[in-house]
Amino acid sequence: MVRKQHFVSPIISKLEQALIKGNRSVLDNFWKNIEQTGTPIIEPFEDDNNCKLVTFVVRGTREIKNAVIITALANQDDVLTNNICERVENTNIFYKTFKVLNGTRTIYTISKNNNLRYNRFYDNIILNWHTCSPDPFNSKKFYQRYRREGQRIEIEYSVLEMPDTKPRIWSLKDDTVPSGKVEEIDFYSNILNMNRKIWIYTPPNFSKTEEKYHFLVIFDGKAFLDFTQPPIIFDNLIAKNKIPSLVAVFIHNYSGFQRGKDLDCYPSFADFIAKELVSWAKKNYYISSDPNEAVLMGSSSGALAAAFIGYRYPNTFRKILSQSGFYGWFPGNIFFQRMRYYYGKDFVRWWTKEDEQEPYWLIRQFYKSEKLPLKFYVNVGNLETRTMPSVHQFRKMLQEKGYEHYYEEYPGGHEYIAWREHLPEGLIYLIGN
Repeated sequence: MVRKQHFVSPIISKLEQALIKGNRSVLDNFWKNIEQTGTPIIEPFEDDNNCKLVTFVVRGTREIKNAVIITALANQDDVLTNNICERVENTNIFYKTFKVLNGTRTIYTISKNNNLRYNRFYDNIILNWHTCSPDPFNSKKFYQRYRREGQRIEIEYSVLEMPDTKPRIWSLKDDTVPSGKVEEIDFYSNILNMNRKIWIYTPPNFSKTEEKYHFLVIFDGKAFLDFTQPPIIFDNLIAKNKIPSLVAVFIHNYSGFQRGKDLDCYPSFADFIAKELVSWAKKNYYISSDPNEAVLMGSSSGALAAAFIGYRYPNTFRKILSQSGFYGWFPGNIFFQRMRYYYGKDFVRWWTKEDEQEPYWLIRQFYKSEKLPLKFYVNVGNLETRTMPSVHQFRKMLQEKGYEHYYEEYPGGHEYIAWREHLPEGLIYLIGN
């Protein structure tokens, strides 16, 4: 059972006390101050210098019955238990206060008149996306799309950046830095028996006469291109000689069941990447045959896929960049079983009944095998209440098996805005000059 959290903003508390005494002028002064200083309100938290109190405020109208701050600050999945705003009595002020670690960068949106169905994030936001809007008192924005079978929505978020937030060194466009090129291609896979949209990044001054290029494969490629803009990061890192020039392939993994089919340890998808895609890239893009110069990268289920393909093909890929990996997956997972029935005969069963009873399935495979010549960069956010336990188990395996790796817990959530800022660190660690 999720416990209710309650934190008190000194500014809101002082306002309520003044209103109780009949001083209504403080209400107008409150909104004038908000318009000048912006939101959310950030205040000290007792004697803890590592955290602050963060208060989101919503200006209400007669039509607004409730307001929900949709954010990962209280729980990665649960957007209702601790995210419903309170209201200052007899005013138009809705507010919610959280205790937040310094250095946190995360996103939030405001849902007015949320139907309050489904605590789980994805279920709630699919039903309530039309009620969501960014914070009008915060100029920092971040867009993100979500897709379910037959439904696509786009949410405009606001950005919370706490004191001591990691500066954006590599992810901002620098007009003095030469730009690489991105080409979109429809790639037909005989193994998957389907067309797959991919995007190819080639570095500035790409040439087939110089030293062969490092090779990077990124899952959820369309989302990464749109929300993290890796070409900007690649250009900046290459220009500053932090990493060698590379060719990157962004794989489009469609939403819902198709994405699960690709990324949840599916051998046919691994074969497509390691056999068809790599052969094609060697022929057309002058990439290196050295597995130590080949990187697999993904987040969430994409990180699971990266580790799985590295496990199956360590002589093709030896560098794994894993962000917020879904390592709790196993063939008995309910969503995976639904996906199996959705695809029916089109899905090749490769697992056993025993596998369906084995949580942390891929971690167990690593334990059972000899140590492989792989190197890992692994991270997870401190707000990822569902993901963190399985990432901890994966890290424990890496330690016990003696794998070379770097591990980091960052102040943030299961979000592209966080993965964007930590992608450069992973590349520098794995292939840095």
